[in-house]
Amino acid sequence: MENIFNQDLEPCGNSTMSNGSWDKEYKCSELGGGVHQICINNIKSNTPGFSINTGQSYWSDLRGTDNHCVCLGAWSLYNAKLNQYTSKLKKHKANKNILNCEAIPKKAFSKEYISKFSTWNGREIKGQIIDGVEGIVNNCLDDTNKQSIKNKNLIDNYCNFASNVSELQNRKLYSNLCKK
Repeated sequence: MENIFNQDLEPCGNSTMSNGSWDKEYKCSELGGGVHQICINNIKSNTPGFSINTGQSYWSDLRGTDNHCVCLGAWSLYNAKLNQYTSKLKKHKANKNILNCEAIPKKAFSKEYISKFSTWNGREIKGQIIDGVEGIVNNCLDDTNKQSIKNKNLIDNYCNFASNVSELQNRKLYSNLCKK
């Protein structure tokens, strides 16, 4: 299985961490058809209140420094809510270590995966999937090495996916990355 950089999918967790919705190899593969494909590093510190802010129980802050595979619905809702608060969003975007991008399957940029989140838990914000997909790209692009093969592959994967999603085509990120 490949990640969003077209490289081998890396583990999200390891044997020292409590279960973080990953498979037996600690990967966010969801080979059984599940939905937990977005790997958050140190979920308590990087996304404080993640589970509460996405309408779940208080589990995320109890994970300490452990990583966790979350679904795009929760990741998108978290980002959509952050986008409502500019100062928090600037702080969030400045931290490029929120996601373990090498542990996010390429399948996360697929209509099949995205379609699972037209509704999620009844607390959706209109258009939140845009915030989630763009949150992945913004967190995973390496601003220090814009010409890297990883960046090129990420951009290609995003653009190929977004070219079939009208809601993403009207966005600044799509214009900046895909219309060159």
